[in-house]
Amino acid sequence: MNQLKSTTKKISKAKVKKVEQEITTFVNKNKGKAKIGLYIIGGLIILFGIIWLTTRQPKIPADIKATIDSLTNVNKQLIEHQKQIDSIIHVYEAEVKQVDNQIDHIKEKTTIIREYYHEQNQAASSYTPTQVDSFFRNRYSY
Repeated sequence: MNQLKSTTKKISKAKVKKVEQEITTFVNKNKGKAKIGLYIIGGLIILFGIIWLTTRQPKIPADIKATIDSLTNVNKQLIEHQKQIDSIIHVYEAEVKQVDNQIDHIKEKTTIIREYYHEQNQAASSYTPTQVDSFFRNRYSY
């Protein structure tokens, strides 16, 4: 029995040594591949971390979110009110242009009338007394 035990121990020690040698050989042959695998795994972990950090959205407290929403609604109302004011301004601008055109037209008429009477005044210096009397009668309707 003792002999069987010692033989079994020797066989198991030999098997263990053989397995250790195989593992050592495998590790030595695949050291470079293992390093590359670790670099790839490390790179993937870093890439995942960067993507996670850049795409996550921070949680906003409910009261701040409600304040932001109410300010957004007020801003929309102000924009609509501004559009209404702008349309009213456009109406007033059109009226101002119309009045400006009327003023320009009146200025043109005034200039024409002024030139006409200036010519008439120049001609009046050579009028006879009856022509002067007729001139003032036409001009002032008396």
